[in-house]
Amino acid sequence: MVDGVAVVPGERVFRRHPARAVMSAVVTTAVLSTLTLFVLPQFLPRRMDIPTRGIIVLVVALALTAAVWLGIFWFRNVRVVVRPTTVEVGRGGNREVFDRATTVFRSKITEHRTNGIRSGVTRALIVYSNGREIIVELPGFTRTTFNELMAVLSPVDEPPAVDPVAAARARAHLPTSFAVDASKERGFANGLLVGAVAALLVTLATVAVAVTPGFLDGELSALVLIAPFAGVAGVGLLIGAVQRRRVLRGIPSRIGVSQQGLRLDDLDVPYAQLSRIWLTPTGYPVRRLRLERQAGRSTTHVLGSSRVQMVPEYETFLVTVRAQTAHLPGLLRLDLE
Repeated sequence: MVDGVAVVPGERVFRRHPARAVMSAVVTTAVLSTLTLFVLPQFLPRRMDIPTRGIIVLVVALALTAAVWLGIFWFRNVRVVVRPTTVEVGRGGNREVFDRATTVFRSKITEHRTNGIRSGVTRALIVYSNGREIIVELPGFTRTTFNELMAVLSPVDEPPAVDPVAAARARAHLPTSFAVDASKERGFANGLLVGAVAALLVTLATVAVAVTPGFLDGELSALVLIAPFAGVAGVGLLIGAVQRRRVLRGIPSRIGVSQQGLRLDDLDVPYAQLSRIWLTPTGYPVRRLRLERQAGRSTTHVLGSSRVQMVPEYETFLVTVRAQTAHLPGLLRLDLE
């Protein structure tokens, strides 16, 4: 088993990795037991003797531990077994088998945010079978495991053509060169850098004035408070500028697509050197190309966002890559973040 995916002759098993489940159960149990030990006694009657208090705390801690382990390894232990003709979904002691020929599988990813900061992701499998829509949450499934599952259930790569001549004619109508305009991203990065420099200069100027003899005794001494705020803002803007510069370095200005490989500016990337090509779905706010090389190194390139535009559009790029890699089944995958 690698990251929750086990390969058995004739089937593939997808589930949360046991080591991750054990670690989650241990951490949750430790936190709840600690809270029980220190919080519960405060709500018990003060006249209760110490041995009775200890027994109550122990019973509650054991009950919470049992509930955590039962929940993680029983109710939330989802197992998806993919066979050539059927898909078996097991959860909480229940098992349901779907016919692959008559069932449609889709993904659902919900991003959770707390005060604007990403706090978690819920991944689910949507099953359309016999007029029913079934949503199966997949707790503990990592991004890699979920992507592999959806690549097996709903592959994005184009099946090999029955008529090579017709396939070649269809590819001839697709564009082979795409331009990526990152000028707005570059302007945003430059704006962050200018803001960082300005904020840091204000910090230095404020500190220089503050050390002037007699300044702290004057009416304008409160201006010294500008220094820490400007300093924090400057460091934050500088970090943001460095991050955006790093993203810019990975944005090619032109991409060529052929049956032999990709060309990113002046760099040729043959398909023979790649183990996977990951593309985010067209509906994502940020569209990325991730190239996973057989040597193990991967590179990520932003091809679309509110500040990065591709011409022709990203959707056409995905269709073109799909057509040009049809002779290599399994190479192209959707990156469901």
